[in-house]
Amino acid sequence: MAADDRLDDVLNPTLLMGEGNLVAQVHRALRTAIVEVRLRPGAALSEKDIARCLNVSKTPIREALIRLVEERLVTVVPKSGTRVAPINIERFREGCFARLHIEVAAVAQAAALRSDEDIIRMKANLSRQRAALDNEAYWEFFLCDEQFHALILKAAGLKGLVPIMEVAKVEVDRIRSLKNRLGVRRTETVIGQHEEIVDAIAARDPGRASAAIRNHLGEVDKRIWELGEDHALWSYIESVSRPQPKTQIGIAG
Repeated sequence: MAADDRLDDVLNPTLLMGEGNLVAQVHRALRTAIVEVRLRPGAALSEKDIARCLNVSKTPIREALIRLVEERLVTVVPKSGTRVAPINIERFREGCFARLHIEVAAVAQAAALRSDEDIIRMKANLSRQRAALDNEAYWEFFLCDEQFHALILKAAGLKGLVPIMEVAKVEVDRIRSLKNRLGVRRTETVIGQHEEIVDAIAARDPGRASAAIRNHLGEVDKRIWELGEDHALWSYIESVSRPQPKTQIGIAG
């Protein structure tokens, strides 16, 4: 898989036009590039080069990198350098576990508490998923999928869990992005499962909703073992998870 290791191909000043202060914007730009695997695991992250690409000083870069270290998306080797963290299977397991158990409970609550507006938003989201699939806009589909699961939490009265889940499942999202880049997709199946979930929530049937989302997300061990079913995917994960030789590690600044 060809990943965009060159910072110039990934980062530019237009990425800093969103909400929040400069540190938040830099953090979001770097985090998105890492989660989308446009900055591949092991890629060097030089404060100087990032500052040049984004046309900002090194101070917000340094603070954004500290946040990414806390999220375990970036690693720092003293006197050696700063790199995108390798893909970690244990973190993937943790993310799968958190997502499964929180969303199984949340979807049952959503079925009990949902409003008509919640169902309308979910139906509209399903339409956008279908349009993205028809247009082969797979990254747009990914974003719609993310929004769909956030809508479930909001319908359950648990919107405060949305940012918490983003952190908890970050390794899940990196592997999902990697699958997308490698062409490992099950989009048609996913849409059908999403429709079953919405139907159960609309029917105010907590038991059916929980069963539908459990079927959709899959049991944790199964999710782990599935990684080995695609040779290219597992080969890539193994290749980027190996420690980098010290002679190849760049200086952080």
